[in-house]
Amino acid sequence: MMEDISKAIELAIAAFKEKFGEDAKLEEGDEVVFQLNNCVLIISIEDNTMKQKFIGGQPIKIDHNLKIYESEE
Repeated sequence: MMEDISKAIELAIAAFKEKFGEDAKLEEGDEVVFQLNNCVLIISIEDNTMKQKFIGGQPIKIDHNLKIYESEE
């Protein structure tokens, strides 16, 4: 199971670098959400340490935009 988790994290990091560039790095307080086929993965940096949290299932989508994030799309 740990090998499967490590592979998911590796794929998430590769997807992050593909989207934001090879030199992109997360900084203290950053969080990124990745949608896998049967769960979501949240990677964050806390106390200069990478943390991972898997949540089973799929997110429930809501048709609403928060104005504070509109410029990031």
